Amino acid sequence: MLKTALGAILILIGGILYLLFRPHTLLLFRVVEMLGFDPIVHSWRQHTLLWNWPEWAVYCLPDGLWSSGYILIVEGLFRPHPYKWLVAGIIPVVGAVTELLQWAGIMPGTFDVVDIVCYLLPYPIWFAATYPHPPTPSRPISGGSAVPFISITHHK
Repeated sequence: MLKTALGAILILIGGILYLLFRPHTLLLFRVVEMLGFDPIVHSWRQHTLLWNWPEWAVYCLPDGLWSSGYILIVEGLFRPHPYKWLVAGIIPVVGAVTELLQWAGIMPGTFDVVDIVCYLLPYPIWFAATYPHPPTPSRPISGGSAVPFISITHHK
């Protein structure tokens, strides 16, 4: 429960940073307007005009917070589960692929390699903390197979 709550807080902080410091022309702000929260967000943004955050904190940190928050929510909701490691990697991988599609010109947006790092870095940190010893047939990931979809159980 604590990990799930912490994950939700990280996602919320990432969203607040996004709303406070990103350009008002982004799609999220249209959603905020449709929900009627535009006056509140506008008021918050007025109070942050003098704050001078580094670009990476404005443009990349929310990605890392969202990725970390998602991983913690998966950790809290899916334990123990043999494919938790796979589910936890979905958002980090989707975020990185989105950046690569921006680089290729297939998806709108601005490619930034730091975004890829912020999306992906939480996953190996979480994985190393969750699974401190490499999986082996005698010690598979979360009680399942060390290799997804392959059974290592020996029958006599």
